[in-house]
Amino acid sequence: MDNLEQLLEEAEKQLDTARAHQLREQKFALEANQRFENNLTAFKKYYPQIYKEITQIKLRDDFCIHVTESGHGNFFMQGKDVPLYGNNPIEQVKAQVDKYTKSANFSRTNYFDTQEWESNDERIHVRYMHKLVRSLHFQEDNKLPCLTELPENFPTCLIFGIGLGYHIPQLLEKHQFDYLFICEPDLELFYASLFCINWFSIIEQIDKQNGCLFLHLGVSYEDFFSQVFAIGEDIGAFSIINSFCYQHYPSDDVNKMIKSFFDNYYQVHQGFGFYNDAITGLSHALHNVNQKANFLMSSAITRDAIQDVPVFVVGNGPSLDKAIPVLKKYQNQAIILAAGTAFQSLCKAGIKADFHVLVERPKITYDIQLDIAPEDGYSDVNLLAVDVIYPDLLPLYKWVGLGLKGPEASSALLQRESTLKYGRSIVNLPCCGPMVSNTASSFAACLGFKDIYLFGVDNGYLESGETHSKLSIYNDDNFKARFKTLQGANIEFEANLTQKVKATSLMAMSKSMFDKLVRALPNTNFYNVGEGAKINGAIPLTEENVYLESRELDKESVIDEIKVGHFRTLELDNLEEKIDFDEYESLCDYLIEIGERPYTNREEAHEVLKAQQRLVYAYKKSKHRHLFHMLKGTLLYFHCPLVTLLYYYQDEQYTLAKFSECMNIWQEFLSKVKFDFRLNYLEKCDYTKDEYKRGE
Repeated sequence: MDNLEQLLEEAEKQLDTARAHQLREQKFALEANQRFENNLTAFKKYYPQIYKEITQIKLRDDFCIHVTESGHGNFFMQGKDVPLYGNNPIEQVKAQVDKYTKSANFSRTNYFDTQEWESNDERIHVRYMHKLVRSLHFQEDNKLPCLTELPENFPTCLIFGIGLGYHIPQLLEKHQFDYLFICEPDLELFYASLFCINWFSIIEQIDKQNGCLFLHLGVSYEDFFSQVFAIGEDIGAFSIINSFCYQHYPSDDVNKMIKSFFDNYYQVHQGFGFYNDAITGLSHALHNVNQKANFLMSSAITRDAIQDVPVFVVGNGPSLDKAIPVLKKYQNQAIILAAGTAFQSLCKAGIKADFHVLVERPKITYDIQLDIAPEDGYSDVNLLAVDVIYPDLLPLYKWVGLGLKGPEASSALLQRESTLKYGRSIVNLPCCGPMVSNTASSFAACLGFKDIYLFGVDNGYLESGETHSKLSIYNDDNFKARFKTLQGANIEFEANLTQKVKATSLMAMSKSMFDKLVRALPNTNFYNVGEGAKINGAIPLTEENVYLESRELDKESVIDEIKVGHFRTLELDNLEEKIDFDEYESLCDYLIEIGERPYTNREEAHEVLKAQQRLVYAYKKSKHRHLFHMLKGTLLYFHCPLVTLLYYYQDEQYTLAKFSECMNIWQEFLSKVKFDFRLNYLEKCDYTKDEYKRGE
């Protein structure tokens, strides 16, 4: 009898448990469906593209949100036999948030161990960067304790993994960020989170705080960093330079995303440009317009005669040596663009390039070409270059065609004025830096070639230890004492064929630009020939596998078609008057005024920086976009360390004292360049040096 009563009691308990669970499920379903509808409304308003993806998603057949004992959602990811959470997801994520914020993981750069460097460069930007480095490099900092706990306010947060999202409101309840990046590779998980958390409240909260929320959903780890990097380029690198990193759950995809971010983090610190680059580029562009240079115009009709012709883009990497026989064999069946010093290497091999391509703006580019000119000079050579190229180069060549280097002050001004005058603008060459091989490839794509072969474009040094072609001036006894290879090749890339390569950060940026260019042109065939770094999306080929159909090619006719059909000289009246120096000086005055605002804590100091940033970036989409490019670069070179400094050390008063010292240097710089621009906007670059360091 006792056993029967016990069994009945157990059965009743189980029944009660089942009823209780059923009630929890009913309650959850009612709340979740309403939450889902509210979330849809919010995404339709704020993120219409994500709303479209939500409404079109195809879920797996066994998609199901389970209800826990605490009445919250739980989920089994596809292929997993363990759910994301235990019986109480809220308590679980509270413990996780507490753990991760008490012992925070920050992605940031230590600007405070930077050693001073010797330089005779007297350009304003360089002088003030010297001052900043001296101010940031203080020995006592090595003994100062760094921030280990996440402050209430912090510039940026990177959340890897949404799961069902329970950690997000918990984190935002105690902490506020200017920029919040959330990535979730599993789109189904994000969809499930719409039933579990109030995304509409999160979006509205961030909006009221004037913050920015970026959602990267269903994105692969290969694309994740490029998306974040593109945002950084658009709104300023200070948005990702100092980040609190939070991983919600472990998975292969999330781990790959994190690895991709940190492997590519070096890119965040490069390509800013700076004031002297901007003013020099503008000066050169004005001189080049005045000497009737030809500019590559948009909306040109690409003839079949060009589309059907292969183009060879030739760099000066070590793999060029093995490609010489192929280039000789087919040199009369393809248009050849020689990037930088590859032109001289081809000359030595008896191969005539149809176009020489150059990109650097300093006078050193001119000096190099005079030093290593072929016997006949350049009088029978065509040049492709960019608007900012040193003007004295142009008279050396038979014919010169220029595209816009952008993002540059000169490019923005010329694009605006050419559009107003002709109804179409000069072409802004995509992905055309940082190396001259990028520029050559960008020209090939913009001219309409559909089959682009890359030779000697290695984007790194080979395992064999070679850095350049044996034909290169880098291996020429007459020049190698002055031509130095780039040092610090410690970034490893996957091999195009068999040999892995080691790249410097500049070469790595070049490889990244090739990846972007290839991805942007799905209807163009890129063939990466020989050893070197793999270019994503390009077809790897050995030299032996390069094959062109035998055909009669009138190269001169194709070259004339390129010149006449794509380029024109510009008749832009009173171009110098369109610069608007008064507006520029007003901008500098306002920046200085903002910089003088008082602050008593980190957050107030950061508000001063944000006000300056938003003022400069407001010009990015205005009719004075060229003025944005005048100041953007140096602003980033100052503000990235300043933002990092504010949230690097525990001692707030010490931090504010050092911040004030560095801020004064930035303010002094603004006062100098306010007057310098009007005085020196037509001065050509006079910067050169005895040693040439290039990586073409």
